Amino acid sequence: MSLNQSGLPKSLLDQPVLIVPGLRNSDEQHWQSLWENQLPNSKRIHVDDWNTADLDKWKAGIRAELARAEKPVVIIAHSFGTLASASIAEEFPDKIAALFLVAPADPDKFQIAKRLPQNLLPVPAKIIASSNDPWLTESKAAYWALQWGTDFLRLKNVGHINSASNLGLWAEGIQLLQQLLRKAKTQAGSTHRAPRLNRAA
Repeated sequence: MSLNQSGLPKSLLDQPVLIVPGLRNSDEQHWQSLWENQLPNSKRIHVDDWNTADLDKWKAGIRAELARAEKPVVIIAHSFGTLASASIAEEFPDKIAALFLVAPADPDKFQIAKRLPQNLLPVPAKIIASSNDPWLTESKAAYWALQWGTDFLRLKNVGHINSASNLGLWAEGIQLLQQLLRKAKTQAGSTHRAPRLNRAA
């Protein structure tokens, strides 16, 4: 993997990226914020109230950025943001190159499970979960990966994969994103494949 001085792959510098944080936004030490600061073609959605989980407002924030996008974007979402991102994929499949869905929140906690997609997502996607995430059990993360037809990776004991997880720039996450982008390119124009379930030690 060829890196630039920031530590991010050079191949990501030209890739349009949309950052979709979860509830309470991602602080300065969150890997989402660190990636955003290093990627020149990245933007973060706008939500008026980050402290109230409102699926419609999150979707509106994503929708507004996609409407302005000139090329398909890679959505990098975390927690509650992953639920909104998966939902919006059904509306704008041509605007989304891939979905990188990290540490999904439990939709049952917000009573929105029935509002989420119930079929395969129309774009390449990957769900990354943690074995001890307090916001979603491993089995539920795997359930939604199967429901949406995404690749699934379970990491061991990294909590909610946020600032409290002390991941810094999260080099492993960058590699996982690179894998997703390579898959998206090879699958461009092809039919959607069944997911592969993997476990990380």
